[in-house]
Amino acid sequence: MQQPPSAPRDRPGLNPTWRRIAASYALLLVFFALLWAISQPLAGLGALAALAGLVVGARRAARLRRCFYTCDALTLKPFGSVRITISRVENSN
Repeated sequence: MQQPPSAPRDRPGLNPTWRRIAASYALLLVFFALLWAISQPLAGLGALAALAGLVVGARRAARLRRCFYTCDALTLKPFGSVRITISRVENSN
């Protein structure tokens, strides 16, 4: 003889956390963005290129910041023969 299914209150729940709630909203936004990109392919490609540029720019800025605080100076060569050196001023407290 089969047993009837257990009552819902006896089953382990999903235990909603803020991370799960944020992930579900993010998936919903991705779904609608995908629908928009399918209906407007040129605008979708432009938005994707802009997002990729922002990600690359943010990663490079974070790397430059980390290097500046680790090395206390940063030298840039924007035109080949010109050097620009940026250094931190020491506090005399």
